[in-house]
Amino acid sequence: MMDRLKGRMDRWVEQELFEEDVRAVLRMMRPNSRERLLGWQEYRTGNKHLRITVSWDDEYGCGNASEPFAVPNLAEVLETLLIGSVKDQDDLEAGEEFALYRTVVKSLYERLREMESSYQ
Repeated sequence: MMDRLKGRMDRWVEQELFEEDVRAVLRMMRPNSRERLLGWQEYRTGNKHLRITVSWDDEYGCGNASEPFAVPNLAEVLETLLIGSVKDQDDLEAGEEFALYRTVVKSLYERLREMESSYQ
């Protein structure tokens, strides 16, 4: 009788641990649940080497039906990610810092051109 009860208890513990692991994985996949409850929207994307999550509140324009992108005000989002991302930016002159930003934007432009040419 005790062995059967112990077996049931062991299975119950295993199931609880498994469910807790599933909950932990879901929290990692959807890290901003509190913000979503407060009305924030979220877009997640990535590739082989990185993942990006952009979150915004309802007042930021997510209800704008004429917005062509899944992320509203995308130019501002890209600017927010880019500006300030240079390592040791305080050691650079403003011209040097912004030249680095322009290099990234030019590289992005060239990547878009390459992608587009593969469809033509």
